[in-house]
Amino acid sequence: MKIKINNIESYRAPESFTVNVDDRVEKVPLIQGNTVQDYGHIESGDSFVISCLFSRANFNAILALWRTRQIVTFTDEAGELWENCRIVIRSYKYEPRFPNYVMLDFELWRC
Repeated sequence: MKIKINNIESYRAPESFTVNVDDRVEKVPLIQGNTVQDYGHIESGDSFVISCLFSRANFNAILALWRTRQIVTFTDEAGELWENCRIVIRSYKYEPRFPNYVMLDFELWRC
């Protein structure tokens, strides 16, 4: 299934899709053992790391969103909407023999 950033659709399903959770738990070593500081899971700190193919036109539209730092709505493969996300482009490359398609590596941070 394809993904969407606002109304910008990917060419196909992502090559990779990882969710990084913001779990704020820390083990604190003590002289005679350990203790744990647990501030819980902070949903607004979660992020998605995605590698996905886009047509050149759709890539340029995403690039414009990133350059202007617009907050976006992300629709994942299951159709779930994630609102108030910030897109962070990490890298991109043109597909060999297919110059009108771009493989985009990016993150979406929840705000």
